[in-house]
Amino acid sequence: MSVLGTDDSGFESRRPDHMEESQSSPERKGKPALLLRRATEADMEDFMALEKAVTPNEGSRVKTYSGIENLEEARKEIAENEIYLVYKEGRLVGSVAFQMKTTDHAYISGLVTHPDFQGQGIGREALGLVLEKLKNIKKVDLVTHPNNERSLKLYTSFGFKQEGEIMPNYFGDGEPRVRLVLDWVKYPPNASAV
Repeated sequence: MSVLGTDDSGFESRRPDHMEESQSSPERKGKPALLLRRATEADMEDFMALEKAVTPNEGSRVKTYSGIENLEEARKEIAENEIYLVYKEGRLVGSVAFQMKTTDHAYISGLVTHPDFQGQGIGREALGLVLEKLKNIKKVDLVTHPNNERSLKLYTSFGFKQEGEIMPNYFGDGEPRVRLVLDWVKYPPNASAV
């Protein structure tokens, strides 16, 4: 088990069972700390329920998120990514995931907060914990819907910058996406856009 925020690297090994947990600081302005636990195949039902809760309905005008739709997709996501289930007061409230593309490049493959818990800073805190873990990685990128204003605001507040043009039908869902990059070499913290 690993806990975020306990040492300089952000992780501390405690158990050899390959489950990793991350915990935010308990001093979070009087709010309960978040617990991030690495997902395994045993978590697929909970992971699928969360994905279903955050995926827009068929009738939605704009589909800003393409969720995992079946157990095979969930199994593949868990196998190919580091997915952390986010808990608050023992309740599953979200997930955050990334994939190491190379030793110097990580891709944030997902960040979701259950609709009942949105607007509480959970996504911001979970992303911050993951970025702390990735702080020695030169490049971190992700894609998001160009109309997902809340996500764009969150990511740019962490220093992500848009790279390239809007990509139509990126996931094959008929919706466009935009790539955002956090490149500490190209864009040092607090630097203006190039």
